[in-house]
Amino acid sequence: MAKKIKIEIDFSRDNVLLAISCHKKDYWLAYQLNENLKFNLKKMDDLGFYQNNLDEVLYYPIYHYTDPGTMISWYLIGNYHPDGKLFPTLKTADYFILINGEGAIPENDKLIADLKKINGVLHAYVPETKALKDFGNFLSDLELHMINS
Repeated sequence: MAKKIKIEIDFSRDNVLLAISCHKKDYWLAYQLNENLKFNLKKMDDLGFYQNNLDEVLYYPIYHYTDPGTMISWYLIGNYHPDGKLFPTLKTADYFILINGEGAIPENDKLIADLKKINGVLHAYVPETKALKDFGNFLSDLELHMINS
């Protein structure tokens, strides 16, 4: 009988995911992040992500910024599409900030406190990425999206 080998990959070393509850539009939140946290987020083509339960690709808004000093990439990604959420298990999150890069990733507590200071942000927290079953697929799709953009 053939053995199944299951590979566990820890994506948390080079990736930090923050969830944000905010009922404002994505462009408003991107503007506020640029103004308050000194980002330079730019709108990109919407990110397509295959949803297994719907058997179709849904598109989510995405903004990107790479800090030239640290080479850390920042992504603001919408969690909402009329047909389904990007990560359905995180029902209260309207947006995500994905911080990707090696090295000096900022301290989560300070960043969350700064996010909560933005008028219109209801809540910000660090979700458990291990609970997101499609997080690895999402990172792969994001990488392909960035290559093709």
